[in-house]
Amino acid sequence: MKVSQIVTIAALTLGLTQLAYAKHDGADGKHCAHKRHSMQDSDTNKDGAISRDEFMSARQARAEEHFAKMDANKDGKIEQAERDAMKAKWKEHHKELDVKPEAK
Repeated sequence: MKVSQIVTIAALTLGLTQLAYAKHDGADGKHCAHKRHSMQDSDTNKDGAISRDEFMSARQARAEEHFAKMDANKDGKIEQAERDAMKAKWKEHHKELDVKPEAK
């Protein structure tokens, strides 16, 4: 396969994935609307580069948010029952996101 064909296929693939992801803003009620989708959100000093400290800080903040959501009784531990509840909630959430084909 020629290099130009490979580049074209890669560009189309990336373009299509970005197009599909564009509807991932939560506006339709069927897609998640998370606060952080972009690595650039980690660039807290807005210098156009993400330092290791900025990256780690953003990931730590996200991990703390997830832990707080899972630790339902706020005892500082995530027991099996809390894991099971979060798993059920996650499954239900993603089941609701399934887009059904419209009847014609």
